[in-house]
Amino acid sequence: AEGLKYRVFAPYTPSVYRVKQWLKVIGVLALGVIMSAGVVPFADSFAPTPAYAGEATPALDHAATNGSVVVGADDDGTLWWSADGGADGTWNNSGTALDKNGVTSLIWTGNQFIATSFFSYARSSDGKSWTVRVFPLGEAFDPGNIISDEEFFSSGSMSVDEIQAFFDGKVDQCRDGYTCLKDFEQDTYDRDETVLCKAYDGKNDETAAEIIYNVSEACGVSAEALIVLVQKEMGLVTHTWPSDWRFDKATGYACPDTAPCDERYYGFYNQVYNAAKQFKRYANPPGTSRFFTWFPVGNTAAVRWHPRVSCGTTPVAIKNQATAGLYYYTPYTPNAAAMANLTGTGDSCSAYGNRNFWRLYNYWFNETSEFGTFVTTYDDGLLAVDGDGYLATSTDGVNWTRTTTVPNVGGSNRIAEFGYTDDGNIAVLTVKGAAYETDNLEDWDSLEVVTSSGPQTFVTNVTVKSGDTVWAIASANGVSVQAVVDENELPSGGSLIQVGQALTITKTGEVSEITSPIEPHSSHVSLASLGIEGADPVVADTTTDDTTSDSTTDSTSDSTTDETTTDSSSDSSTDTTTDSTTEDTTTETPARVLQPLVTQQGTTDTVYVVKKGDTLYRIAYRNSTTVTKIKNWNSIKNVNLIYVGQRFIVGQKSVTQSFHTVEEGDTVSIIADARDVSVAKILSLNSSLQSDSTLEVGSLVRVD
Repeated sequence: AEGLKYRVFAPYTPSVYRVKQWLKVIGVLALGVIMSAGVVPFADSFAPTPAYAGEATPALDHAATNGSVVVGADDDGTLWWSADGGADGTWNNSGTALDKNGVTSLIWTGNQFIATSFFSYARSSDGKSWTVRVFPLGEAFDPGNIISDEEFFSSGSMSVDEIQAFFDGKVDQCRDGYTCLKDFEQDTYDRDETVLCKAYDGKNDETAAEIIYNVSEACGVSAEALIVLVQKEMGLVTHTWPSDWRFDKATGYACPDTAPCDERYYGFYNQVYNAAKQFKRYANPPGTSRFFTWFPVGNTAAVRWHPRVSCGTTPVAIKNQATAGLYYYTPYTPNAAAMANLTGTGDSCSAYGNRNFWRLYNYWFNETSEFGTFVTTYDDGLLAVDGDGYLATSTDGVNWTRTTTVPNVGGSNRIAEFGYTDDGNIAVLTVKGAAYETDNLEDWDSLEVVTSSGPQTFVTNVTVKSGDTVWAIASANGVSVQAVVDENELPSGGSLIQVGQALTITKTGEVSEITSPIEPHSSHVSLASLGIEGADPVVADTTTDDTTSDSTTDSTSDSTTDETTTDSSSDSSTDTTTDSTTEDTTTETPARVLQPLVTQQGTTDTVYVVKKGDTLYRIAYRNSTTVTKIKNWNSIKNVNLIYVGQRFIVGQKSVTQSFHTVEEGDTVSIIADARDVSVAKILSLNSSLQSDSTLEVGSLVRVD
């Protein structure tokens, strides 16, 4: 937490906002909903993830203390605690994780710990038992682009097993006498093919997961969109005591706001199928009439705030068919009062259906990784800011209200740090190196930022995939073809590269080091102060007779519950004594004194091989990314044309690369011995080297 510096690199700028790799959220969160048909209180609460079972604890990214208990967060967003201040490196897993985007900030307010992420935060009075809730912040809501067509209109995006696992993760236990969505079954019947949907083959005792999967396959509406629709209309995904009528009206199809539901369309299967079919109908496909025209894609339409006409309308530029369909289905857009608290109610002219669809989809399924929310104490309460600069305040850490925004923030210029100045004013630092302070949340002044600069070299590893050319690789990395050819000693001008071949691309530019003017919250502690810097903490031993562990979870989601409380306690003691005696030894040849390794930032690719039945959307989902990213990484022209055996880059992450500086007499073998790595590893990391290569003194050889 001390002496943080951010590096800005031009023209190849590495992100200084630490991107958290998002993980699948199946089985992690349980979320209630305000129904679009009427405002009903609901629970924004979640079940914790399972604790590590004797595995080594990842290094901690954040740490905060109340003076006795120290809480830490690892790279995956799991919250750990240590009752002895972490002095001996023994930590206990709390069983709670903010693993959608990891932990952004962690503080002790004076009466509770607050850990924040994107769209969610966790709070705890003791650092051991945590409650997770939804934040009223996140990516700015765009009423004209609630969800993309690519995300909404896709089949096969989730398998039956994945849908079932998702349902199972949302409800731990259904109340006695009730059937929850995860256990629901219904006989379905055949439907003929139409211009809107393929034929549906009915069968007895289809589960809800099977019905959603089969409807998605038949009508081309994603399983994720159907799951969110079922939740935002009737709260069925997380409900623990749903009445039969919720299944009869599962998607709200043929249930207008101003009239009773049409009973001809009752039944879960009937509702899900007809809703999916209707979303296809809104596009006026060939074979249908052009009836749905009042929310034209690419144009601006007047959208009402509320069923009550007197509440008025607002102009919305409809950007895609999926968004138009959502407005045909629920013809209202949230007003400012509805958006002031994403999990609460607004005013008498607020409507919530499309707001809740957007919030639920983004929280459950959107593959977003660059968002985060920061919290600090302010004016006897709490103040939060998200990456886009939206501010919210709270007096109790439970209810939040949006206030203003930080000026000149948003888009690519996101918030990187949030805290105070030396004078005690609230301050932010952006990823582009600008800083602002305020003493009233209204008027923001620029802060002076101290910078220094110098040249920096970055090395990127590229694995040749099917269809690649040196020109495409060079273009994607912003270098010349000749530079790639020369650096990798490619024969025939690079025309003979092979699939799987490893290439390196070295780029040099000017780096600015920015000394942050932001003071972190006073509860922040550095790992160095705990005496464990540079070492992974040790998990408390939960298998010995001296250790007791009791963990209980009470997870309830209904129209009257406000939150879920996870009560987990663990008392463990570990006594580790090491007695080591080493004899003095004498060698006639003094050991070589190695020069420090040169470290540089680079990227590494994750490659996926296409299998039978794969689609790009399915590949994106299973690899925690998006179709757009895969398309851009691999220069794909037609996302619908892929073949078995094709290799795609499906992920890129920043890595720290370590290099040995070649000295007189060094060979690949000598370097391998000196750096305790294998010759094979060095050759794999340096594609231009052979085992007998002559090395130039002063050159760099990558060893990690």
